[in-house]
Amino acid sequence: MTKFFFVISCMLATVTLSSSVSDKKEMNELPKTVRSNFALVPAGMVYVGSDSMALTHFYLLKTEVDNLSYREFLGDLKKNGKQNEYSIENVDSTKWRSEMAYCEPYVNYYFSHPAYNQFPVVNVSYEGAQLYCKWLSEKFNQLYSHEFAYEVRLPSRVEWLYAAESAMRKTPYTWGGPFLRNSHGCELCNYKCVGDEKISEDSITHTVSAFNTAGLDGADITAPVESYFPNLLGLYNMNGNVAEMVSEKGIAVGGSWASTGYDVRNESIMNYTQPSPLVGFRPLLIVKRK
Repeated sequence: MTKFFFVISCMLATVTLSSSVSDKKEMNELPKTVRSNFALVPAGMVYVGSDSMALTHFYLLKTEVDNLSYREFLGDLKKNGKQNEYSIENVDSTKWRSEMAYCEPYVNYYFSHPAYNQFPVVNVSYEGAQLYCKWLSEKFNQLYSHEFAYEVRLPSRVEWLYAAESAMRKTPYTWGGPFLRNSHGCELCNYKCVGDEKISEDSITHTVSAFNTAGLDGADITAPVESYFPNLLGLYNMNGNVAEMVSEKGIAVGGSWASTGYDVRNESIMNYTQPSPLVGFRPLLIVKRK
């Protein structure tokens, strides 16, 4: 899974959460490919409303699944003669037309062109995301089954929320604070900028006008999957970029590139009924020692 960084001229200190000795030992024993692509989410309590739930540790893909990784999955289905599954789980790029006035370049190139390899895959069905997770489980168990058994699946909303909050209680955004910019004025995620930053007041006439801030957050539509700053667990784009499917069908969380700042909070929910250019996914990994 090749990744690259989205360049932003601001720096943010990274803090690593402490995990149990046994969790760290287990992670250190995992294959390098797994360690480099999945972040350890330590065991702890997650709070949803007035309810709390204890979770055991798990691993979560550091980024949203990108176009290159999903193309590899579809290519493997086709190579192994699973034509029916391939046709069902293929990306429906025509869905770009439902969100944009001028979208043919995205219809024609977003999923297939190498320039978008590290951008999040979108326009995928819930069944397609599930099948990708099943396929990845099979690949891991074929390649790395000496010490562990691997299960890859979509996270539940509770598991996703816990990871987004970096195992901290009730943080509005994955970086912990209530603001969408850091102290250097840098946007911290990819979202639809429609707040005060689009309003200008003339100091002489005191007339107020709105202006276009497309790209203010560093992205016109989606951004590469390793954009902005990771949270304390090393997870990128938990807020904004693309809303992420969870195991509960029809629910995507964390908001997208077309969501306002309030709608990219950790607790934000977007409903979907079909593949969408606003929705992608991020697999969860459970590891069990044999």
